[in-house]
Amino acid sequence: MKEKIKSVSLDGALILILSVIFLFSGADKAFHYEGFVNALRNYVLVPRGTAPYLAMPVIAVELLVGAGLLLKRHRAAAALAAAALLSLFSLAVGFNHLYGARGICGCWFTITLAKGTGMHLAQNLLLAAIALVVWWEARPAAGKAPDNKLSLELSGLS
Repeated sequence: MKEKIKSVSLDGALILILSVIFLFSGADKAFHYEGFVNALRNYVLVPRGTAPYLAMPVIAVELLVGAGLLLKRHRAAAALAAAALLSLFSLAVGFNHLYGARGICGCWFTITLAKGTGMHLAQNLLLAAIALVVWWEARPAAGKAPDNKLSLELSGLS
């Protein structure tokens, strides 16, 4: 029984940590929108002129992922999206680090205005791994029909 309680609290802590990170990051970028657009312009992988069009979707997705992690119904999809986003961010930071791009990474305006480093890359990859653990725990069990009326009706037809 104690192991189950520890497991639940650890899962809850991982979910809460990821959710807070995504919600804070999205809100921070929204409050520092122009700075975030300028940070995007410094990324090697971002085509010239697309930063203003890319900024708002990135912010929106971060906020949706953060909120989705808190809702049990959307947790698996949000965790998988978090892992994908963190992997994409790692790729972008890695390319900038590799090619010596200048400028801030745009990760945490309120906390730091740092250039993307190997530590940012390691942090993102660790968070992506945590997101995959959350996804694994939140995904629907294999062979279990989703809990919705349509799937129950269709399963009765076969």
